[in-house]
Amino acid sequence: MGPAVPATPTELGSGQAPQEGPEELVVLAASSLQDVLPMVARAWRTAGGGPVRFSFDATSRLAPQILRGAPADVFVSADDVWMRWLEERGGVEGASIRPVATNQLVFVVPRGTSDPPEDPGSIAGADFSRIALAGENVPAGRYARAALESSGVWSSVEPRVVRGGSVRGTLEWVARAEVDGGIVYRSDALAENRVTLAFAFEGADYPAPTYPGAVTARAEHREAAEAFLDFMGGAAAAAVFSALGFGPAGEGTDMTQGPSPGLDTSSGLAGSSGLDPWSAVRLSLIVAFSAVLLGLVPAVAMGWVLARRDFFGKSFVSMIVMAPLVVPPVVTGFLLLSVLGRESALGGMLAAIGLPIPFTLLGATLAALVVGFPLYVMAIRAVFDTVDRRFEEVSWTLGVPKAPTFRRISLPLALPGIAAGAVLAFARALGEFGATVVLAGNMEGETRTIALAVYSLLESPSGQGATWILVAASVILSLGALLGFEGLSRWQRRRMEDHHGR
Repeated sequence: MGPAVPATPTELGSGQAPQEGPEELVVLAASSLQDVLPMVARAWRTAGGGPVRFSFDATSRLAPQILRGAPADVFVSADDVWMRWLEERGGVEGASIRPVATNQLVFVVPRGTSDPPEDPGSIAGADFSRIALAGENVPAGRYARAALESSGVWSSVEPRVVRGGSVRGTLEWVARAEVDGGIVYRSDALAENRVTLAFAFEGADYPAPTYPGAVTARAEHREAAEAFLDFMGGAAAAAVFSALGFGPAGEGTDMTQGPSPGLDTSSGLAGSSGLDPWSAVRLSLIVAFSAVLLGLVPAVAMGWVLARRDFFGKSFVSMIVMAPLVVPPVVTGFLLLSVLGRESALGGMLAAIGLPIPFTLLGATLAALVVGFPLYVMAIRAVFDTVDRRFEEVSWTLGVPKAPTFRRISLPLALPGIAAGAVLAFARALGEFGATVVLAGNMEGETRTIALAVYSLLESPSGQGATWILVAASVILSLGALLGFEGLSRWQRRRMEDHHGR
């Protein structure tokens, strides 16, 4: 049998795959396509194509990975901005760039919402306190802002906007009724039965989300990659895309015309939204200090109890306290949102008395406190284990009650260790990301800490360099905190050695 001959683009455009294509293709694709592309790949295999292996992630992370040598034959981006960025740097073959599928922006509200808005113009007048959008440099977030600007309502809506990390995170907030509405892709809205599609942004004035695909410059199976791209634009793949709420690429889609109408890609985050890096640094310090102060009494109490008391269920209590140390921060954030969100009993009660938690500075502080609390308690528990109990026993024999003894003897002896625990918790709070973005969102000037600002900047092709200010600030603050922790720990050890030596 001779070598396999790939089918021509004409044959594949009609949905036909090559008769012999044993090569396994590696496809890097935007995470918003993770439900549909595997189904397209199955149709490709059914038609006679070879196996396809996918790696899904944010476009902003996949594009740099390709430049750094990530093995891939095909790249499918969430928009043409990152695709052109990659083309300029030689990561993909410019001649191979073509549309794979399209999508549509829609406005969704929680299911059961009475009198939802019927068109873009009515959003401004709606009694909505929070409207969720994806991050401003995530393609869905850029498209959403462009759509609102085209509708002429952006200036009135902007103060109520809550930014999420992704379109799926935005949809989850709407589904859980943590926000009054949000802008997502039609494909995502159709897959979520807890939301109602209020209206779609239709017409030539609104940006049309398009997913371009291309063969990478280092593709090992170039001809098969071209064939797979053609197949994705054919009739068989179009039927799969359509079934999941996507639109076909369309013969009229021209990838040489640049971004969609109204989509501003001329600058990165710093230029497009006026991000002040020092605002993120200031918020990080406020959140970290607040978390440390808020957790001081509970951490000291819990550390002392775990160090000095034996009781039934102690191991279970210790496990619960330490859980945020090993549970993924995003999971911690989801649990906090479930407990403190507007739909929960506790969250509803707090909101009723004027203390809403989600999307507030208090929410960011609580997220930082929860993830840093285990380190806080561990350090304090360790220091109470080292405090010589003989000093306390002497005080008791002299008739001093336990509470004054703790306040006058135990606490002063443990003070350097408690301070060390506070510094360690402070350092952990500075770097918190996952729980914060789920519970508090990514709101400029309100909840956007250093970690969230860096994440947002990395989503922008032109925001790569601006991250260094925040990276430097983060490293300096974190290393400074760790240096303080080490110094306080040594001080505590010297004090204990001096007391034991007497």
